[in-house]
Amino acid sequence: MITYSRVEEKDLEQIIALYQTHLNSGQYIADEMMGEFKKKDYLGFTAKDDDELVGFFMGQDDIAFTYPHPELEDEIRQFAGGRKLYTPDGLLVLEAYRGKGVAGELIRQMKRALLEREIELALVELWIYPDGSVPAQKPLRGLGEAVYQNTVAGFYSGAMQYGIKCPICGENCTCGALIELLEIKE
Repeated sequence: MITYSRVEEKDLEQIIALYQTHLNSGQYIADEMMGEFKKKDYLGFTAKDDDELVGFFMGQDDIAFTYPHPELEDEIRQFAGGRKLYTPDGLLVLEAYRGKGVAGELIRQMKRALLEREIELALVELWIYPDGSVPAQKPLRGLGEAVYQNTVAGFYSGAMQYGIKCPICGENCTCGALIELLEIKE
């Protein structure tokens, strides 16, 4: 049976291992995740089958891209106009558990928690694969309706300077990103 709960410090080692296997890897990623967890505004949820971590969804208040994009961050702040932002990072469900409602439940739990915190906008950084697909877009729309979109070709091209490796491209990532602000409502 799958159980859902808030991320605890004891979950971080497993989360980082899965993140680095299935998403981006590198010491910068591990350090950022440990640093994020220690912030008071950190919010995350896990899905476990017995004690095995099979999925997670986490993030933090404000703008938090994989690595800094100052001009885009300024544009988003202007668009948001002072509304409270949250940046989810790392929605991941192991392949054997996909199609079983795990991602949907993680998103529902996150949405409830964001509404309790009076967060109005979720800033999502959606990975555009080299084949043009955007796998996380559909499930993340469970957080809300897109009120802002910006497609950024080569969004991850500077990742190497942070020691981040793409699971598809390696060190010289050419993947783009679809940046969306989702308006969170009941």
